[in-house]
Amino acid sequence: MKKILIVALGLSACSAFADDGSPELKAESQAVIQQAGYRCNKVNGVYPAAFGGSVTVFCDDLYKYIIKDKGGRYVVELDD
Repeated sequence: MKKILIVALGLSACSAFADDGSPELKAESQAVIQQAGYRCNKVNGVYPAAFGGSVTVFCDDLYKYIIKDKGGRYVVELDD
């Protein structure tokens, strides 16, 4: 399930993610956020960092999360 998120974390920004993210990346990101105990009913956009290592996710037109790969373990942070 997390294969797509791993690929996104390892990629630099590319035209495939220039819009608001693929449906697969949105679903993977939403699952990771919810498993971390955060609220995310609808993903509005997913944007991999330009140099890899993190993904910024916007949920419910309200929340902004950063998902980081820390040694193969995903860490979700709420960006205030």
